[in-house]
Amino acid sequence: MTPAQKKQQAELARKRKEMLSLFADPRFARQAWQSVGRAIAMRPATPPVATYDKDGNPTYNSEIERYGYDSLTQDIDKLLSDDPGPTQIEMILACQMIKARTDTAAATFIRDTLGAKPVDESKIEQRNINTYETLTDEELELLQQHRELERIKKSAVSSEESSAPPSPPANITLANSEE
Repeated sequence: MTPAQKKQQAELARKRKEMLSLFADPRFARQAWQSVGRAIAMRPATPPVATYDKDGNPTYNSEIERYGYDSLTQDIDKLLSDDPGPTQIEMILACQMIKARTDTAAATFIRDTLGAKPVDESKIEQRNINTYETLTDEELELLQQHRELERIKKSAVSSEESSAPPSPPANITLANSEE
């Protein structure tokens, strides 16, 4: 192996190890998959390969793919005469747009892709606000002391009312026996 080939092999091995480490790290795995997906989606689409049913007729999905590819190719030719053909993502969107007329799943895909997906209320994070979490330790101690004093006052008032003799009505005057 020539030194140039060894250098190229070492570079490929380094890139492979780097890629494997990115996919192994959960913090970067999502971004790594997204970049791979974008790179694949932006490749030029291959022309559709017809699939046939048991009677030798093209299948429904095969017809959708063929029609979508042909119409998208014509549209792109009109816009850009030097483009080699539709990309994978353009092909997927065009086929899904056509299929969405008769297929609920395709319509849902288009709706979600366009950003009109409804918000699932059950998955929204509910946060119960605890007012005591924001208090300092000193404030909590003062609150506890205040509540304890209130409890003592209430128990003192209730015990005085139950042990004291009944007070005379306000309109009756007591006579003094020394008179």
